[in-house]
Amino acid sequence: MDSDRVAGVRHPLGGQTLRAFRTDGFWRIWAGSMFWYSARWMDLFVLQWQVLVLTDSAFQVTLIGFYRMVPMFFFGLLTGLVADHVDRRKVLLYTQLWNAAVSASIGVLALTGRLALWHLAILVTALGFSWAVDMPSRRSAVYDMMGPRGVVNAMALDHLGMDGAKMIGPLLGGLLWPVIGVGGCLLILSVGYLVNFCIYLGLPPFPPVRSAGSAPVLRNLAEGLAYAIRNPVILAVLAITVVMNLLGFPYQNMVPVVAKKVLDLGPQLTGLLLAADGLGAMVAAIIIASRRDVIHKGRVFALGSLCMIVGVFAFSFSRSYLLSFALLFVAGCGMACFATLQSSLILLSTSDTMRGRTMGTLILAIGFGPLGAIQIGALALALGAPLAITMTAGTGILLLALLAWKSRALWELGIGKQRNRMLP
Repeated sequence: MDSDRVAGVRHPLGGQTLRAFRTDGFWRIWAGSMFWYSARWMDLFVLQWQVLVLTDSAFQVTLIGFYRMVPMFFFGLLTGLVADHVDRRKVLLYTQLWNAAVSASIGVLALTGRLALWHLAILVTALGFSWAVDMPSRRSAVYDMMGPRGVVNAMALDHLGMDGAKMIGPLLGGLLWPVIGVGGCLLILSVGYLVNFCIYLGLPPFPPVRSAGSAPVLRNLAEGLAYAIRNPVILAVLAITVVMNLLGFPYQNMVPVVAKKVLDLGPQLTGLLLAADGLGAMVAAIIIASRRDVIHKGRVFALGSLCMIVGVFAFSFSRSYLLSFALLFVAGCGMACFATLQSSLILLSTSDTMRGRTMGTLILAIGFGPLGAIQIGALALALGAPLAITMTAGTGILLLALLAWKSRALWELGIGKQRNRMLP
């Protein structure tokens, strides 16, 4: 459904940057995403900080990130299949109720003094499962609303909200943790998920686009994976996504450790430091959203990825708070280019009947993040957090440079070429 033809009220909002909000209903998905991302970063920070205070172990801190991401690796393809065969509105609604129940469980256990590490292993994994289920349906629903001409702007605005949330979540966590503790923080988030549920009730249904016949589940999963591998643009995006999640993004699990042990910071300044890459990403996302179209989407995606991981590599050598903040800001600018164009390139290169399953392959690629978390945690345990970041980011730079050189289809991708590359 193209944003210029969507049924419903058109809002009197002009300008290129916010044009996706002219489509009725988009604000609901955007507002829900904004809260979801804020909650994700807030609970991740307060739980990791709690574990760091209790155990003083960098490895135990990275396990929280591992639990949050591991469902993506095991269930990514399956959740993409769900997005193709179930009303996406229902998926968004049910995941909010799931998150509210799980967050309330963590909060009650913490407030009663019964919260143990094994509780976190189970319950944080449960939160990660809902994230794996939600993401393919959410992104596919955005495409259903906006169509090919509006999807880049919509994704940029979505990531603008995500980047703002990357700032808000850790900041709120750093301010609230000393006052109400981890239990109070999680109970607040539980109520927020119920508010999100009410917002999503106003969304229109998104009936699944069914292909002819009804193939078995395993065949559907195999078709989605084969489709992605045959498409050179999607394959390049997935390969870079694997590298970023295996060697780039795991640094986020080490920021609280570096802040406490190297920079000697408390929870408030640590929360502010964690917001630095969100601020940089928000600035870059505004620039992307303000453009009518991004002509060289593939190049911006690849170079943005490289910019992010180079910033992380430089951060590993910093022993100054201000310099660390500035380097994470630069990394965030690259992160916005990576994240915005990642989903856009896949959505634009995929047929309607395969969109959810192809997004499932993206969830699978993102699912390599837990392996990266375990890897950087083990390195930090043996060598210290700064050197662990140096080694993983340095390896990532080499692999990204190789992929960018080999991925000619992505590098040469220009305006209007995505639909020409679409497979039948």
